[in-house]
Formats: sequence, C-alpha cells, structure tokens
Amino acid sequence: MTPDGLYCQPALLDWSAESGPRARDYGDVYFSAEDGLEETRAVFLRACGLPDAWAGRRNYTVGELGFGTGLNALGLWQLWRETRPDDGWLDLVSIEKHPLDRASAARAFAAWPQLGELAGRLLAQWPSRLKGPQRLVFPEDRFAITIFQDEVEAALAQMDGPVDAWFLDGFAPDRNAAMWSQPVFNRIGELSAPGARIGTFTVAGFVRRGLAEAGFSVAKRPGFGRKRERLEAIWPGETVARSGLQAAGPVAVIGAGIAGASLVHALAARGIETVLIGAADAPGGASNAPAGLLTPRLEKADRPHVRATMAAFDFARRLYEGRDGFHAEPVIRLPRDAREAARFAVLADWLPDHLDWQDDRLVISCGGRFEPSRLVSGLIGACDRQDWQFGHHEAGGDGVRLFDRDGVCRLEAAHLVIAAGAASQAFHGDISPSAGQVAVFEGPAPASPVSWGHYACRAGDGVLVGATHLRGEAAAPDDEAEASFRTAIAERLPDLALGRVTERWSGVRASTPDRLPVAGMLGDRLSILSGFGSRGFAHAPLLAEDLVSRITGGASVLAADARVVLGPQRFAERRARKAGQTTG
Repeated sequence: MTPDGLYCQPALLDWSAESGPRARDYGDVYFSAEDGLEETRAVFLRACGLPDAWAGRRNYTVGELGFGTGLNALGLWQLWRETRPDDGWLDLVSIEKHPLDRASAARAFAAWPQLGELAGRLLAQWPSRLKGPQRLVFPEDRFAITIFQDEVEAALAQMDGPVDAWFLDGFAPDRNAAMWSQPVFNRIGELSAPGARIGTFTVAGFVRRGLAEAGFSVAKRPGFGRKRERLEAIWPGETVARSGLQAAGPVAVIGAGIAGASLVHALAARGIETVLIGAADAPGGASNAPAGLLTPRLEKADRPHVRATMAAFDFARRLYEGRDGFHAEPVIRLPRDAREAARFAVLADWLPDHLDWQDDRLVISCGGRFEPSRLVSGLIGACDRQDWQFGHHEAGGDGVRLFDRDGVCRLEAAHLVIAAGAASQAFHGDISPSAGQVAVFEGPAPASPVSWGHYACRAGDGVLVGATHLRGEAAAPDDEAEASFRTAIAERLPDLALGRVTERWSGVRASTPDRLPVAGMLGDRLSILSGFGSRGFAHAPLLAEDLVSRITGGASVLAADARVVLGPQRFAERRARKAGQTTG
C-alpha cells in the first residue's frame, strides 16, 4: 500500500520548451521536438506493418509501454479509422505509471489540430488516476483503449495475450531502466501472438540483446529525425487470424436487466449478432425500480476487487454520461454515528478525486441518479429480443442449442451467457435471491440524493425512499416496509415523512456470499454475469465488457487477479481449500 492509496502519482511536467512537455522525474521528452505525430507513424505504426497487418482481421491488439500524452493512441486511432476491416475490432492495451491529467493532455494535443476530433473524444473519456486497468471504448470506430496504470512489471503480470504489435515508448533506457529490463522483455514475449512485431526508437545494445534473449528477431532500421537508427523486432511464428467464437450463430443472452443490457451493448459495439431472451416489455428483476443511485463501493484497501469495482464505477459513469435516464449530480452520504463519520473522513483522504468530506457529510462528487428502465432500454437498443421461458441448453462442437420449458429447441447459438439475475442460481448455486422494496413519497425532494443506510432521491414528481434487504424471493409491497421508511426519514427528512405514498415497488436482487459479482466462463460455450446485489448499474457494464472481450478473442479488460476474485469458480475453490485444511 502506497501513500497515494488507490491512485497513481501524477506526471510531473516541465512546459518550458515550446516543443512540448518534458517529464521532470525522468528528464526526458514525451515525443520528438521535430514532429511527434510523424514520429508515431514512422517508429511505431509503419514499423509494425500497419495498416497491412490488420487487413482482414476480426481482432487486432496493440500493446504499448508508455501511454504518455496519448499521442500514439491518437495516431493509431486515426489510421484505424481510415483503413479498418469492415468487421474489425482494435484494442490498444497500454501501460502508464504516471498518468497525465486531462488539462495537460489537452495542452499537448493542441499542437496537432488535425487530430482535434479524436483528441476531443479521448479527452471526454480521460480516466482518473486509479491504479489498475482503465477501459475507454469508442464503439463508433470499433476501437478501445485499456490503460494499465501501474509499474510496468506489475501491469504486464496482470495482462493477457495474445498481442499482435508492440510500441515500446518508455523514456530513454538510461533514464527509465525499469521499462527496459529483461523480465519486461521476457513477459512481452510470453504475451506476443505468432508473428507479433515491435517498434521502438532506441537501439541501445542491452535492449537489442534483451529482446533477442527473450526470443525476438531484432534488426536496426533508419531512425526518425535526428535519430540515426531505431529497432524493429519480430516474434517467431506465422500470423493467425483469431476469433473467440468458434461456432456459427449469434450470442444468446438470457436476462433483460442491466447485466443482459450491458452484454448486448458490448456485443453490438463489436458487430456481433445477439439474441436477448427475456420479456420484451420491461427490464428484468431489480432493473425495473423507479429510480436508483450511482455510487462507488467504498473500501479503504488496495486489493484486486477494490481496484476492479472502482474502475467499474468510473466506466459506468462515463458510459451513462449524456444518456437518457441518467442525471449526474453529487450524492450525499450522512454518517449514522461518530464511528462512521471517522470512517468517511478517512475514505475521503483515500479517494480525494472521487470523494470529499465537508460539513460532517461525505460528498460523492462523481455520483448520479438514474431511471433504471430508461438506461436499460437505451443499452439494449434494437437487439433481437425473444420472449419465451428458457428451459435448458445442450452444448456441442457446433455450438449451443437452447430449449424452452416444453423441450422445444428455440435457438442455435455460438455462445450462451446467463445474466438472469437471481434466476441465475440454476446455473450457479452460490447465487441467491435478496428481496427489496422501495416507496415513492409525495413531498419536497432533497437538493441532492442522500443516503444514510436508507436513501432518498427524486423520482419523477415524487421522492423515492429505499430500500429493504431480505433473504429470499420478493414479496408484494407491504405496509411494514412503508412504515419502516417513514421511521427512517422522520429524523433526516421530516417534511417528507408526512407525505402520501404514491407508488410502492418490490423486486429481487442476485446476491453472493462475499457480496461481489460473478463474471466468467462456466464452459467452452457458456458464461455467466450475475450476483451484483444492489450494484448492478455500477459494476455490470465493465464486467460485461471484459466477458465479451474474452468471448470474442479480444484483449485484457480486467486485471488477471480481478478475474480470479470475481470468477464463478472462486466459491468452489474456497470450499476445496477449506476441506483440504480440515482433512489435513
């Protein structure tokens, strides 16, 4: 654990030179003073055989050491837009230890007005300083960037392959030795696809020897600008086009709540035919509540699930921005006692870019309020929806056959994803139902959404108050729950406590023993996305993005250790370890 908690230390920049920023920590420039964009094209794009290398490819992944200002990303994106295959998807997986802030990146991009549109779109999604992978998706161009914000060796250990091309663009080897070590070269080799190519500006002897020792064929090439030479390298083997979908047919998604909607959205961005099985008139389960709050899961720890859920919150916030049904506004958390107040103050110090402790309350400045059904409907879009009751499936070498409850085969698919909320328990026994109720009161709404164990926020012309948490299936809304809400708001929102209830709602959430979602593969053609509890809208979009990337042969979205702690096998593995300890 570092003094910066979950955040990376930001880049320290020197802007004294007209040619662009210089890293004060490393005494080196971010790009060539002569023409940084043309340097990107010569040293990285053309050196890696682009755009020819991605011709005819369904998936192509570029790895980068040193995201820096993002100039290489913009140059790559521009070339991809001009030359991409009709059904292609491009992933850039980059590493950055000291991220720039949005204002500094915008200042750097100002030197290339020809990149203005792309720069604006990148800046609109510019990530926070959170450690670990941060995902940015640009579906209009079938392009995504994942920035692993961490030390280079730690980041590479959390990535998976295969990577088709590498941009080695760290600061000069004599000023940033960690980026150019033998373990780094070895790991790059392990992650490389057959025929993968490397481009870099340096010709330092130990870099040439290190890449060769890792297994690359290395050659010098004419350099860019004042640099006389540069390096290119090739990983052995013949390039092979790949797709994670080994059978014909659509991807079938069971469940029309936020998990299913997030999957449909991610699949549609890649041009993957999808069939959504679920009621066509309304979202499923708890995704049909009158209103909800978007807030991060707060925990003072630097652990895989904390990094993943914070990154998921940031991703969801970016995804919902500007969408119908989402309202960006601070959310206020009121402490229930002095102990919780002290905890909130510590959390605000731990996550100062997301939280603020002021006037004895925790302000979640990046929070929001949303209308669940409108967000879900927007993500689902025009997807093919089929309203029938799923019974069972049969997987084989030619795909997955889906049967209804009468035993009739209704669909043949390439892959099946279970995203059915609490009904996912039929596929994963560690998922269980958790019932909840809310009520909408007539009366004055708080200036901002507020929570204190319960929560209150605007919902249409009224104020929603929630929510109860009970094991088991949902029951009809009842007077007991309404009375508990009146008691809860009597102290915090006394004017509201006297109001008439205009709407009552009950639903059921999907919960797990450790209160973390379940996301991953259950078999060759079967996967699951469920168990979100009350945090589906905060966590489902990123986990859906990761699962779809795995299904379709794409690149890393989550860190490897996060995939383990959120994976569907974790509970069985824990029981096996416990049984072994008991018998041992």
